[in-house]
Amino acid sequence: MFEPDMPRNEIPRFGTITLGSGESALAFDYGRTYIVVEERKDKAFRIASEFIFSGSRVLCISRLHPDLIQERWPGKHPKYVWLSERNGLNNLAPKQLHQLGQRISAFIKAENKSIVVLDGIEYLALFNGFNRLQMFVEHLNDLAMETSSIVIIALDPRSFDLRSLARLRRFAEVVG
Repeated sequence: MFEPDMPRNEIPRFGTITLGSGESALAFDYGRTYIVVEERKDKAFRIASEFIFSGSRVLCISRLHPDLIQERWPGKHPKYVWLSERNGLNNLAPKQLHQLGQRISAFIKAENKSIVVLDGIEYLALFNGFNRLQMFVEHLNDLAMETSSIVIIALDPRSFDLRSLARLRRFAEVVG
């Protein structure tokens, strides 16, 4: 592991962060992508909350209005992107996958070991098709590995067929 007298270029880039304690503890490896499979997005937002309250830099991309996101984390101000057709500074239309990728890239390259929470993958698939969405998830996975960041994708299993779910899982760990 890291020792103080190690040259800077030999500092390990990857590591693990554990959230919670006891049986409910979850371990996340930096440089990985995770899929939280659930019909409601509660677990993904609980995980995001723990990262936010632990002091991690978090970018939340969601279909939820920014005011609803802010209610979940009173006193904290995570960065967010609202997936919406409405105009706004932090809004992005779902057809703009390239711009979304650029925003995510800029966020996590600004400081390694950042956290990105993506809620709305079903909405993105609706506007972009599954093949483009899969390439986007692969791109996010590459960014996570490159920057030692964590990407968490909330996914409703009812929105995709089994083959599509299997293709998404190829590039991510599933959070049980």
